[in-house]
Amino acid sequence: MEYYILNGLVLGGIYALIALGLNIIWSITHIPDFSQGGIYVIGAYVAYFVITLANLHWLLAILIATLTGACLSFLIEKFLYKRWRGQVRTQLLCAIALFFLIANLAILFWTPKAKNLAHYVNGMSEIFGVAISYQRLFIIAVVVLMSIALIVFMRSTKFGKAVRAAAQDLEAAPWMGIDVNQIYSILFIIGGSLSAMAGALIAPLFAVYPMMGDLPLMKALIVVILGGFGSITGTLFAGFGVGILESFGAAYISAEYQHGYPFIILIIVLLIRPQGLFGVKGY
Repeated sequence: MEYYILNGLVLGGIYALIALGLNIIWSITHIPDFSQGGIYVIGAYVAYFVITLANLHWLLAILIATLTGACLSFLIEKFLYKRWRGQVRTQLLCAIALFFLIANLAILFWTPKAKNLAHYVNGMSEIFGVAISYQRLFIIAVVVLMSIALIVFMRSTKFGKAVRAAAQDLEAAPWMGIDVNQIYSILFIIGGSLSAMAGALIAPLFAVYPMMGDLPLMKALIVVILGGFGSITGTLFAGFGVGILESFGAAYISAEYQHGYPFIILIIVLLIRPQGLFGVKGY
C-alpha cells in the first residue's frame, strides 16, 4: 500500500505542478491555457538536449528548461492571447491550436522516437519499508517547495495582493492603479515556468516524446477544477489526490481504466460542490 501512495504522490506532484500555473492563469485571465501542455513537452526536450548535447549539469538543465517555458509562455500571451483579450472563445481555440501545434513541431524537429534520460539523483531510500528512488523523492520535494513559494508570493508580495484584487474585479483593477497587462504577463511567466519545470523533472522517469503532454494536461485540468479556481492549496492536494487515486485504481481495480478514475471523481465533485473542494463560490 505504501508503494502505491508514494508512486501516486510522484504522479500527482507532476499534475499539481502543471495545474498550479494553469490555475492562476485560468482563474484570473479566464483562459484555459492548453498551450501549457505543449510547454511541458518543450521543458522535457530542453532538459534532455542540455544534458545530452551540451553536457551540462542536470540542475542547469532544469533551470534552462524553466526559463525557456517562462519565455515561451510570455511570448504566447504577448503576441496571441493579448490580441484577442476579452474574446474567450477565440482564445480557447488559440490555446487548443497551440497545444497541437507544439506537439507536431516536436515531431517535425525531433521525430516521434522516444528519448531517455538517466536519473538526476541516483540512489534509493526506504520509507515505511518501501524502497523509493531519490529521483522520485526529489520530485515530491520540489513540488511541495514550489507550492509553498507560490503561496508566500501570492499572499505576501505587492504583486500577489494585486492579483487577488484583480481576481475579485478585473474591470475595476485599473482604477485602483493595477497594471493589468503586467499582471497577465507575470501570470503567464509563472505558469510557463512551472509547466516546463514539470516536464524537466519527469523526463528521467518516463520517455521524452512529442505527445507526452496529452494526459498530464488533461489531469492538470481535472486537478484545477477539483482543487477550485484560485486555490493553490486546493490544487496541491487535488494533484496528489488524483495521483494516488490512479495508483490505487490501477493496482486494485484495473490498470486499463487508470486514466478514467479521475474523471469519475470529477463528475461526483461537480455534482456535490461545483466550485471545487477548496474553491470559492463565484469562480
